[in-house]
Amino acid sequence: MDKQQREARRQQEDIALQRALLWVVGAIVLEALLVLLNRFYINYSLSETGINTFLALHEVLKVVRLAAPAAAVLALVWTGWQLKQGKKYALPLILAIALAAVTVCVHVAIKYRGDGMSMLYWLVIAWAVLAMVFYIYQREFFVGACACGMSVLALWFVRYGAAGRPETIVVLAAIILVGLAALWMKKSDGALPGGKGPIQFLPKKTSYAVPLVTCLASVAAVVVALAAGDTVAYYLMFAMIAWLFALFVYYTVKLM
Repeated sequence: MDKQQREARRQQEDIALQRALLWVVGAIVLEALLVLLNRFYINYSLSETGINTFLALHEVLKVVRLAAPAAAVLALVWTGWQLKQGKKYALPLILAIALAAVTVCVHVAIKYRGDGMSMLYWLVIAWAVLAMVFYIYQREFFVGACACGMSVLALWFVRYGAAGRPETIVVLAAIILVGLAALWMKKSDGALPGGKGPIQFLPKKTSYAVPLVTCLASVAAVVVALAAGDTVAYYLMFAMIAWLFALFVYYTVKLM
């Protein structure tokens, strides 16, 4: 019996690793697309071919900027429908996440140009790391890492003053949503509401102190930066990165 349990656990770990690696492959593809976008859209040549390529890409990106978020919403609706019917929802959820990633990349590239592209290179790496955390580390670490990582992103937008305020507010709302989800799971013993029954996202008897404090600190950092300005936001970015590293050390030690 013990041998069967070990074999089943090994198979589950292999499946989790394969899924995490698929997200890494997706991140590599997205990084390659960003490199091409940087070459032909941001740092385009001033030749006739270069300018025409830039203009064509700009028109395409404007369409994608509108179509991708609409498609992401439809994919989320599809996910909700699958949940309600008690069917598999992984495909529409992955599609919604991928479309959301495309939306972010296109919007930042158009609005923030070179500075935005530099940030996107790191953001895609962060997405891949979060996928590895989701499948390999504890889920409570994933919750805290999401909140902390999004606070760093929001603080990056704060540095652009009024121009970055809409994006800051959207990311801040996402952090609050993660905090509310963590609070809900604390009350429901790790379960999230599903279509035909609760979904056990976190193990039962999970300790929620660290994820909830991280969510609270992430929200507080963004709110303080909005009130204090871009200089404070710059230093708070490093503070939240240090917090994220501390989370990594804490949950790594817990695995030992």
